[in-house]
Amino acid sequence: MEEVDPLNNLQNFNNIYANIAESSYNSRPKNFPLYSVNKKEKYLNFSENAISEKTGEIQVKAGKNLPNNGIAYLQPDLTLHDEPIKTTLTIPNPNGGYHNENYTTKSYQKGLLTDEKAGFNAYFVTDTPQLTTETKNTYLSIRGSDSYTNLGNVLNDWLANDANFALTNAYIPQAKLANQAIQQKVKDLQNQAPNAQLNITGHSLGTMISAQAVAKFYHDFPNSADRLGKVVLFDGPDVTQSLKNMGLSEEEMEKLGEKVTYYVNPFDLVSMLNRTESLDKQFGNVHVIVPRNFGTTFDTPSSHDFGAFQIQENGEFLVATKDFHPELLEAGNQLAHLLQETVSKLEKTVGVGLPVSVLVTALTNGINGLTALGFTTRKAKELIDAFTKEYGLIIKNTKTKTLKWDERHIPMYQQRIRSSSSAQKISLRSQLLQTVAQTAILQAEEYKNEITTMLNEEKEKVQQTIKETREAIYHMVQYLDAWEVEELLAEFTIRNLWDVGIEENTNKSVVEYFKQMEDFSIGLVNVSQHIQEVDKDGAIGFKNIMNLSWRN
Repeated sequence: MEEVDPLNNLQNFNNIYANIAESSYNSRPKNFPLYSVNKKEKYLNFSENAISEKTGEIQVKAGKNLPNNGIAYLQPDLTLHDEPIKTTLTIPNPNGGYHNENYTTKSYQKGLLTDEKAGFNAYFVTDTPQLTTETKNTYLSIRGSDSYTNLGNVLNDWLANDANFALTNAYIPQAKLANQAIQQKVKDLQNQAPNAQLNITGHSLGTMISAQAVAKFYHDFPNSADRLGKVVLFDGPDVTQSLKNMGLSEEEMEKLGEKVTYYVNPFDLVSMLNRTESLDKQFGNVHVIVPRNFGTTFDTPSSHDFGAFQIQENGEFLVATKDFHPELLEAGNQLAHLLQETVSKLEKTVGVGLPVSVLVTALTNGINGLTALGFTTRKAKELIDAFTKEYGLIIKNTKTKTLKWDERHIPMYQQRIRSSSSAQKISLRSQLLQTVAQTAILQAEEYKNEITTMLNEEKEKVQQTIKETREAIYHMVQYLDAWEVEELLAEFTIRNLWDVGIEENTNKSVVEYFKQMEDFSIGLVNVSQHIQEVDKDGAIGFKNIMNLSWRN
């Protein structure tokens, strides 16, 4: 089984919703699709480390303080079957005339939780082996794109599978399938597990499907709404307009929104779709995370993947507020407006209104994606270059602001810790360690970029000097043949005037320094996520966790 780059995975299993949402994808540490064809429930334990089958190293660290001690059961879809695809052929009769014959040419997987043809996949997870009166929590995870590790395929699915949403903010086909699954699972709970609730989670495209499906259920079956628990969604767009188009009232959206929580990355294109309004005016409770890295959606690791989330030992995500890294809130708003402004440029060319999701899909496909919308190659390149430049500037400027915020607040945290109560101290120390870790990695990255840029600039200067000197000598020499001049200048080359060995050693040292600082930063983050354990064990606990981080 192919494994996803560890940097794209969750760093720990401290949040049950994130665990289940991630596991819905292929090639993840706890891989639901691998076991979904089983006819019996699959035992899962998120309080254990996920170990790579290839390297034997820890992929994701064991979860702490999880409900049901991290134990969960992936339930089989007993309705899953091969659905035949029939073709009708017109066959001539021996004695004249024709008749029709039906043939099964191929088949696809179909059931309550799977419709391969429609691209729909969902997974039902429980906290007991079977539904009984002992069952307290169940989870329905709606999977996003089938090929999440290829972001191009992810965003293509927005149009290929869900064109109705992309073009008209309509109730999409996959959401209708998810709604049927929710209805059936709620009936199952009423009949078999009367004390249980159905929680919903999903990522990316799965958030849009989940939100619409839950909204439709809430609208049609208000008396069963108490069966719905939490709806926790990751890296998805705002669906407010689509819910209005589906007929939900403002009162219904506000009431349902109390159950819904979004965690979005301020540097992710998909997270920032349709989010130009203030967070309090968007559907659900929207939280902008403090990401582990400042990459784009298209980088590896991607800002759209699970590796960007920082989860504390208590299962809470590190999120930005007006008092804690407010520059990230600003960055998300800037990216949302950049997407909307770029759409306006698109609309002037194609002459029709377009949703932001069309832009994201087009950008993913590069120049070809924009020429398909009517752009010339030159215009497509201009738009992509302009967008990429602005996108990069948002991240670059936010990095600078984040570093300044960290440097300004580290002494403030130290002062507050001295005067705070014991309970407050734990939380403040955790935030302080997170801030120091972030400062270390940002400063190291800045140093690495400065040294690399300096080397490249100096090398270019030497190359330019060599070129100008050679040209000047050729203009001055009148009585020598070209071969004689070349012989005189044979030693005047970049190979002889630039020490490649020093360049390579410098680059190697910079990379090693950055890796050490990255390891140190990861260690501090791990300590902050186990701050209660460290608080109990003191310096020994701190040292043990730091050493463990460096080994893994």
